[in-house]
Amino acid sequence: MESAAKVKLWSDLSTSLVVSGQEVDSASLLTDLQLADSQEISGSGGVGVYSGPGWATLTVDGRHAQSADEQAAELVRIISPRKSALEALKKSGKSMKVDVSGVAESGSGIGISPQVLAGLAELGVPVTFTTVRESGEDEEDPLAWLG
Repeated sequence: MESAAKVKLWSDLSTSLVVSGQEVDSASLLTDLQLADSQEISGSGGVGVYSGPGWATLTVDGRHAQSADEQAAELVRIISPRKSALEALKKSGKSMKVDVSGVAESGSGIGISPQVLAGLAELGVPVTFTTVRESGEDEEDPLAWLG
């Protein structure tokens, strides 16, 4: 097995709480998570809220922390005290997940510590990983592993 120190890390990382559903936008997410007047968002570079039609994210990006572990830990730190707000969003029919995304080339990886994974698990939302390649092209047939 290859040493973790020799693995090339994903680039352009971000870690987000993604909320989707009707009438979801940045303002409603800030209000629902009781972050509207919080210094955790406005006072921290690399932590922000973004939205599009029917979705909003609370995102920690590379301006705040370079590693997936640090980004996820910061997201857990912000959201954990607001677990009841997450439950209320679920009950209102919103779907949620934590998504770790970045540019991943062949042989690259990320690491998330057991402590941070436990914190993510306590949030009670799925965790997903989304990758893109810098070139935008697949290296191989995505079903090659079946053969």
